[in-house]
Amino acid sequence: MLSFIPYLVLISLVCFAADLYFCGPNGVIRRQLVNLLDTRNERSFSIDESGFSIGSLALLAQWFFYFGLILFTYVDSEFYEDLNNFSLETLRQIGICIAVPLIWFIGQWILYHWWTYLFQESGRAKILSRIYRALHILSAPLAMLVFMFEMTGMLSPDYSYILLIIIFIIAQIAFILSGIRIFWSGIGTICFIILYLCAFKIAPFLIIWTKLG
Repeated sequence: MLSFIPYLVLISLVCFAADLYFCGPNGVIRRQLVNLLDTRNERSFSIDESGFSIGSLALLAQWFFYFGLILFTYVDSEFYEDLNNFSLETLRQIGICIAVPLIWFIGQWILYHWWTYLFQESGRAKILSRIYRALHILSAPLAMLVFMFEMTGMLSPDYSYILLIIIFIIAQIAFILSGIRIFWSGIGTICFIILYLCAFKIAPFLIIWTKLG
């Protein structure tokens, strides 16, 4: 149980308070729900959706951070001792775990922008980017809650990892379905989607899964 590691408790409480604030009427989190449903409007009517605001960056960082922590507690059998007696080696291992979702996010961002650039779809790419950010922003509080449950002993590292993977898979499926809705122009679209999935999603995911296994 991680409840006696003060710095993790403090970080989680700060993130929890920030998430409550972001859930407000004009908060970052609430606006993402609208973004997920808007697959036709290329324009952005909010400064937050036109780029990365402080709030959206904070939530993305939160997603990477808690993803990394949950992954670390899963792969390190001595995670409690390592987190309680922090060292440079522990920091390095956590950094590697945090790098996994970060590299995935950046890599996928670059790949689908490159794909849309090849087919001259910059307008619809803006919509997809907005949805892509929204999915990761909305995943951040969920990852934090999973880790908080793990801290209090309500979840084991194995169950926390399973829930994290479920959140990740749901976000990926939602992203794929949104892409189909945005770019659908006939049966040929399915061929491009299959090629994209095989090259940029299924293969990398299987490689990561094999390495962790």
